[in-house]
Amino acid sequence: MGKHLFVLVHGLWGNYKHMNAIREVFADSFHDKENTLFFSPRQSGYFKTFDGIEIVGYRTLLEICQFVETRPKGEITKISFVGYSMGGLIARFIVGKMFTECHELFQGIEPQLFITFATPHLGVHFYVRDHHASHHKAISRILSALGTTVLGRSGRQLFIQDGVPEKSILVRLSKGEYLEGLSRFKHRICIANVKNDRTVAFYTSFITDCDPFLETENQIKYEFERNLPGTNLCMVPRIIDMNMLDPASSRSPPEGHFYTRWMFIIVICCFLTFVLPLIFVANVLGTCYSYLATVHYQNLLHQGEGRSLIRRKLGLRDKIADSLRDTVGAIASEQEDSLGADSGQTIVKENISWEDFIKKYTNSWNSKSKPKFGVLNFDDQRKSILTNLNKLSWIRIPLYIKSLNAHDGIVARKGVKGATPYSVSGLQFVAQLVDFLSSH
Repeated sequence: MGKHLFVLVHGLWGNYKHMNAIREVFADSFHDKENTLFFSPRQSGYFKTFDGIEIVGYRTLLEICQFVETRPKGEITKISFVGYSMGGLIARFIVGKMFTECHELFQGIEPQLFITFATPHLGVHFYVRDHHASHHKAISRILSALGTTVLGRSGRQLFIQDGVPEKSILVRLSKGEYLEGLSRFKHRICIANVKNDRTVAFYTSFITDCDPFLETENQIKYEFERNLPGTNLCMVPRIIDMNMLDPASSRSPPEGHFYTRWMFIIVICCFLTFVLPLIFVANVLGTCYSYLATVHYQNLLHQGEGRSLIRRKLGLRDKIADSLRDTVGAIASEQEDSLGADSGQTIVKENISWEDFIKKYTNSWNSKSKPKFGVLNFDDQRKSILTNLNKLSWIRIPLYIKSLNAHDGIVARKGVKGATPYSVSGLQFVAQLVDFLSSH
């Protein structure tokens, strides 16, 4: 029996250890542990994530190819991807290339699951409601300006500010070989935070053109799913029943709301005063380094040389080109050398089937299906990305993580031991869903 390889791809300013909790929970939840492999690429951590989706993508693809080459021929028969934050975009780049530029290595390996946690599929943009005061809009502009300058090429790409609109990498990732590669997978799953993700908003990770939580400043009353499949979870995962959302409803503020809010403001002020300047300086230096270290290879990619360079490094040859590794391997070697919810309860039995859950959460959720919610003012690029990605079916899971930093908590970035039960239960639920899909 062949083995199923899960590739775990971390996000911007991260490293492979951020995926350890996913690896641990998935491994513990799968029935067929003996025939499951996990691989977390390591060559694109921290400042190297500033290099842009293409360079990070090729570098990561090279690592995957090298890992596959180390295994006995024919041992790996299935492959799945799990991407966190920008890692989901990197994974989408990889699946567009692996079946074309490295097709010899992946012949006989069947694509299974493509999973993203808090991935900005539609890019990053800080939408502000029309009635907000001018200072809110000013803050949004400042954050956007910082994101496109101090996060290197990756920052500009995430904000879709990387050159001619139709040639933006996020637009290209939504069509052609990239959409074809994504369509090869049996199932696509996107998990989105509904609250406290100040990095990746709900709409972009859920792949939709409306955001009821942004629209109502997260004061909308939401109901959690009570009938969920799954067993032996540490608590009931907080999955929102999107069909129960009503823009006319609102939640009562929790006790101590104003005290908590002022404490939060004080913490933010201290952060802006003492910590942000240090982060800013470090990111500026990292951005400068990233540009200098990769300018040659970025030019080669723009000239369409990525395919030939990567194939040569792997020793692959065909009539079109004659290399994969030189670009990515040289980049890697050069850079290496130089530098509110209710209390939880344990689920004791399955209340509905996985089939019913999957059917319910595979339906599209957008302004057309839910006209009572407003439409976000997307530009042409985001409209194009949304239309293209929605040509494929997605299992969309809206998840509430009780944490001040849900972007961290959705994958328990600090590890299972340091995570809250909200984070762990979410991972356990997704792991059991993945286990079900893998076996059917």
